[in-house]
Amino acid sequence: MTMNHDPSLERLAGAIDLHIHAAPDILPRKLDDLALARQALEAGMRTIALKSHFEPTAGRARLATDATGMAVIGGVALNWPVGGLNHHAVEYALAMGARIVWLPTAHAAQFLSERRHAPLLSGAAGRLSRGITLLNRNNRLVQAMPRILSLVAEHDAILATGHVSVAEARAVIRQAAAQGVGRILVTHPLASFVGYSVAEMKEMLDLGASYLEITYAETTPVMARPVPVTVLADAVRAVGPSHCIMSTDCGQSVNPPPVVAMARFMRDMTECGFSEQAIRAMTVDNPARLLGL
Repeated sequence: MTMNHDPSLERLAGAIDLHIHAAPDILPRKLDDLALARQALEAGMRTIALKSHFEPTAGRARLATDATGMAVIGGVALNWPVGGLNHHAVEYALAMGARIVWLPTAHAAQFLSERRHAPLLSGAAGRLSRGITLLNRNNRLVQAMPRILSLVAEHDAILATGHVSVAEARAVIRQAAAQGVGRILVTHPLASFVGYSVAEMKEMLDLGASYLEITYAETTPVMARPVPVTVLADAVRAVGPSHCIMSTDCGQSVNPPPVVAMARFMRDMTECGFSEQAIRAMTVDNPARLLGL
């Protein structure tokens, strides 16, 4: 799929999007892996990451890279289709080249309690009565987590917090840092179904998180109550662009293609007063540093 020339896409040169959803999926998606990779390549982006709530994406990413020449990376989200907090799923995904391990997303207990905020996931997640939690009855990390964190550290991969609660993220970030995980991304902390305060975002950075992920999807109809981009901008100003990464979290059928979404996100943040240097930091420099590029 070739895109018509759009001057706004010229800003995407070198940009990295670490949070994209693509077909095939059980949810409606805008583009398949190959079309998405071709659009990113045409726009001059450096790297994109494929995320699925329901299957590992490292193999798909490798095929997309080989077929298009675009650098595509994959990962694994620890939801029920891979056994939840299953170190075997993590081990094999990393062996396949996965670069990101997302803690539970669509099947996190926190998300299932707040899924009304993201209607697109309600059908897939709503059939479940039991969510995945990282904490036991004593509010300590469950037994499976240290093994998973050791694998992430061993492979120097990225640990992303997914849709878990603030309390769960606090505990896992503290433990991950203690176990030598050097790349930790707080997944869209401003999403309504997670709901971090600025103080909590700063706390996660103090505990060892590398970056906070700010996503365009939160401003779009994929959410039941989209937030104005000014809300995202105010939070970035409060914690500082040097601590943030801009991703799209797009690919849904109701949203623009991720390449277009990233360009719009950059435009909107510019209109909110961010300099070109700050935007490049959040879309080029910081994600590249997180990936070790």
